[in-house]
Amino acid sequence: MERKIRVAFMLTPVAFGGAERVCMTLLKNINRERFDLVPILLTRPWEHENMFVRELRKEGYDCREVPEALRETGDYLRVARCYKLVWRQLKNRDFDLLHTNGYFADIVGIPVARINGLPSMSTCHGYISTTRNLRLYNAMDRLVLKFATRVLAVSEGIKQTLLDSGLSPSRVRVLVNAVDFPKSTGSAHTGRDAKRGSHGISRDDFVVGYAGRLSIEKGLIHLLAASAQLLRGGIPLRVLIIGDGPQRKELEKLSLELGLGDRVLFPGFQEDIAEWILCMDVFILPSLTEGTPMALLEAMACGVPAIASAVGGVPQVIEHGETGILVSPGRAEEIGNAVLALFADPAARQKLAKNALALAKTRYSVGQWIDRIEMEYLTLAKREL
Repeated sequence: MERKIRVAFMLTPVAFGGAERVCMTLLKNINRERFDLVPILLTRPWEHENMFVRELRKEGYDCREVPEALRETGDYLRVARCYKLVWRQLKNRDFDLLHTNGYFADIVGIPVARINGLPSMSTCHGYISTTRNLRLYNAMDRLVLKFATRVLAVSEGIKQTLLDSGLSPSRVRVLVNAVDFPKSTGSAHTGRDAKRGSHGISRDDFVVGYAGRLSIEKGLIHLLAASAQLLRGGIPLRVLIIGDGPQRKELEKLSLELGLGDRVLFPGFQEDIAEWILCMDVFILPSLTEGTPMALLEAMACGVPAIASAVGGVPQVIEHGETGILVSPGRAEEIGNAVLALFADPAARQKLAKNALALAKTRYSVGQWIDRIEMEYLTLAKREL
């Protein structure tokens, strides 16, 4: 029997956001009879038990945890220490290749793989440049990616950013994300009113919402501003903002300042995103920057119409007026007008939801996506296709 292709799969699962959901989808659906993926996770010892690690162990994975740093601030030797620890993980482990996800995994893993003569592949999920440290790490990432054997960009925009940074076109491929469909969409829809009722949301409320990381680049202040505008116009609006992140307290304060009060719910991080999205009449993604956003694909897979900023890979996902509504980033008025139009036209909502669900099934299915990744693994490991 042919030996399995052994892949060192590396990422820093600091939260269960879009990149983590993409990686979890891969790890759950990869052909484990042919591929042996070994998660090497750069974790933070000062945080509570990592949900990503917990979920992988349920799937039967033997996770190798490497401390990303010893303390939250002031660990100036963190990169050097991680090089040493990752070297120990990759050396003599009989791996066929390394697959990194995220800037820190790239910065640490790709040079170690290169020195050991190990092929490497990176999935580039996108860049956030809201702080000086992030801009520095992003620059370092684009430098080390030049030494990766293959780079998978999750959108055409990210591919162009990489090419502009000097990466060879022959090394970069575009592979947009895929989405798992809710297992019990029918029953979930049936329990929609009960779920909404448990949170004080009535049948007459028009529910809009967001799911994901609560951080500046997601543009959530514009969603709140639009919501305040709609409430002043008499729309019976309720807003669900699902997730957690560094901007949560600021957003909660802003919602009070805008007079939204209990019309906005912040349930925090939720493991079952689909259950919450199914409570919404319209999903809103007000991001200022994106790759191919998982939350948007999840809304489409749930059959919920979406309004999204025309940034990153979003215009390649949504055809305006057919599979969703595109708005300009940072424009609360456009978000409000789009919500108002859909509130007034149930038939339009139904059309967008139906078309988006059909598109998700044909273009963003997990099966096709997994086949592409497995093909890349086989190519890099120099096995027959």
